Amino acid sequence: MPKVFAESIFAFLTVMLLLSVIHIGCSSRHLEQNPVEHYYEESAPAYSLEQSEKNATEQSQKTATSAKPKETSIFTVIELEDLEHPTLAASIQLPYRVGPNNTVILSGGHAYLTTERHLHVIDVSIPQRPSYLTSLAFSDKIGKVLAAGDYLVVASRKKFYIVGVSQPSHPVLESTEHLPQRHPIKDLDVLDDHLYVMGENDHLYIFHAPRGRAQLVKAVELEKRCWLLSLKAGSPEVKQIPQWTSNTFPGDLWDPFLSQRRFLQLRSSKNQKVRASSIFLVVEWLRDPTYDLLSFDAYRRVDDPSTTTVHISYHDLAWQFREYLTATGQKTLTRSPAVRAYAVANGKMQEITPEPSSSETMDVEDKRLKQLMGPVTDFQISGDRLYIVTANGFFSIMPIVHPYIIENMRDIEIMKERWRKWGKGEFLSASLFLSATPLQASRPISLVVGEGEHYAYVLSHPEDSKR
Repeated sequence: MPKVFAESIFAFLTVMLLLSVIHIGCSSRHLEQNPVEHYYEESAPAYSLEQSEKNATEQSQKTATSAKPKETSIFTVIELEDLEHPTLAASIQLPYRVGPNNTVILSGGHAYLTTERHLHVIDVSIPQRPSYLTSLAFSDKIGKVLAAGDYLVVASRKKFYIVGVSQPSHPVLESTEHLPQRHPIKDLDVLDDHLYVMGENDHLYIFHAPRGRAQLVKAVELEKRCWLLSLKAGSPEVKQIPQWTSNTFPGDLWDPFLSQRRFLQLRSSKNQKVRASSIFLVVEWLRDPTYDLLSFDAYRRVDDPSTTTVHISYHDLAWQFREYLTATGQKTLTRSPAVRAYAVANGKMQEITPEPSSSETMDVEDKRLKQLMGPVTDFQISGDRLYIVTANGFFSIMPIVHPYIIENMRDIEIMKERWRKWGKGEFLSASLFLSATPLQASRPISLVVGEGEHYAYVLSHPEDSKR
């Protein structure tokens, strides 16, 4: 009897030991299938139960250091009632990471902005008190957003999405499209009912997209040295303008200006940014695309309305900033917080009281102006002014045309002298700054200016971001 009892005890212990081993194995596999959660696609390796039992302290330290905090994005409202002294009216901090290709636009009293995987809707009908409405998530990383009536076009690496916003607080994904052979997307623009998508395979794809669906109309092979694209008379036909290399006015620009055919705001073959309005064209200049801009403009002559005069101006941002500081006698610049600050958490917005100590005064030195401002990250045309943001958080306003051109439009002799200077390879520099305002603790990546030029809106990532 004792022998039978002993054998029973032994069998019981054996079964329990086997069950324990099976449980440990299942737990280990479960841990391996559920790695430490990180932001979006980033993840750290999962540590097995055996590893953690070997050195629990080391495991905890590795997990803590490998996990990255979720980054944020900042939406800033700038009041422009006094163009020489813009005011930081409000800012919203969103708990979403923003990338270099994300953008902000305005449409119908709402600001639409993208972060890495989300489209966000903000009511700016009262600009000083912006109101966060909602966010729409996407399955892959997104970049540029454009408005076309009641629809938005949102681009990712190999797709573009059409989103209905007839009810801005409830955006609806209407369709998902891609280029033939799923070629990667380099850039895109919307004019009227047509969508122009530039592929990285040197083709321009033209879609008709009037009601939430995009139908391919034609594909155009781009020239290797294509610089600009403008609409021909029979839209959606386009005219390719080759890369401009001389210091004289590019002859191919005459026709679009004279016929008032619009330029497409698509990056050039050299990846230059392009911004256009009905009478202005501004591009990054290849000599120093991080700081230098070229602007072109066309005016109907006052003394002869049938004649259009076209100008070219060169904008050296650092030099013009130095001239502005000299003229105003400023030796320091103060970076202050927005008047109202908000933070969004769990889909709700709460007002934050800015700390007085967050203001910062920066000394201005000529030799380090470029380093102080950082390279241009975005620029926009509104009216006859150019609005610029730079990587180190500066917001600047300048006239696109030099003041003396506007003052002397009737003086033909001055105009002739300007043409002679161009023939010698000289540029007229639009050297007047209206203002240069440091933004609080942010690195801007996209800018949009509202109608009437009373407010500007900036999308940034935090200053301490590693991007």
